[in-house]
Amino acid sequence: MIKNIFSILAVLALLSAGLYSCKKDVINGDKKDLIQGSYLTLKKNINGNLDFSNQTATVSMAAGSYGSPVKTVNIYAATGSSATDTATWKLIKSVPYADSVILSVSTAELSKALAPATIQPGNQYVLQNEVVTADGRKFSAFNTPTNFTSFPAYNFGFSWMATAVCPFSQASSIGGYTVASDAQWVDFSVGDPITVTAGADANTINFLAYPSPAAGGTNRQLWIVKVDPATGAATMTTQYIGDYPGAPNAKAAATGFVFSCTGVITLSVDVTYAGSLYAAQKFVLKHN
Repeated sequence: MIKNIFSILAVLALLSAGLYSCKKDVINGDKKDLIQGSYLTLKKNINGNLDFSNQTATVSMAAGSYGSPVKTVNIYAATGSSATDTATWKLIKSVPYADSVILSVSTAELSKALAPATIQPGNQYVLQNEVVTADGRKFSAFNTPTNFTSFPAYNFGFSWMATAVCPFSQASSIGGYTVASDAQWVDFSVGDPITVTAGADANTINFLAYPSPAAGGTNRQLWIVKVDPATGAATMTTQYIGDYPGAPNAKAAATGFVFSCTGVITLSVDVTYAGSLYAAQKFVLKHN
């Protein structure tokens, strides 16, 4: 059954991309005359977080294949707004294929492919695998219909992600900061000082933010931000943060990153003010 389904996949993909065809001089579309294609299967997501402060750190996955024998796998960084636009793919490397092959990309390799652009903390980078069969044909997310690549039963391993992170160090993350951006909520001006202190445990930081004194804030409460030590991912659960004039009992929750390696804290803050929710207010701090 699955071989028949894959033959249909081959017809659809190759009619649109010109990579599959019927045998020479045969145009009746009978499945026995189809040339079989190939695709990667995802056997295991090993690591999707890339420590961009460490040039040897890697993201990786284990892959299998289905269909025609695979000789090599080309790994690309998709740099454009459309992840399937091959004109924007930058080749990272080619890897000889074997069953359960580990496909990996290091910080140094991704940096080289993206140059002159640089890896930015918190960004997700799309990696695209392209199989090259023993007879030289190439298959990827580009020439495979999305109704097949998105079907869970096939477990496609063409596209994967690298999220740029760096480990959290509380000792490196406390101290004086200045506001780099509060353009949406506008409690602070760029350059306003904020002091970050150690929290109740090694993976928590505290600081006073909204409501700011300039906005008339009173009864201000420390924001309690918990940080994943491996990735710098930050979370503040909904908490009382203080009172605004005429709008007491303000609350906030936040997600984002605390990057010790760059000294930048970036949060997306949901503020409850006067009974209304104001979601995704960007708040950025830069270590002095």
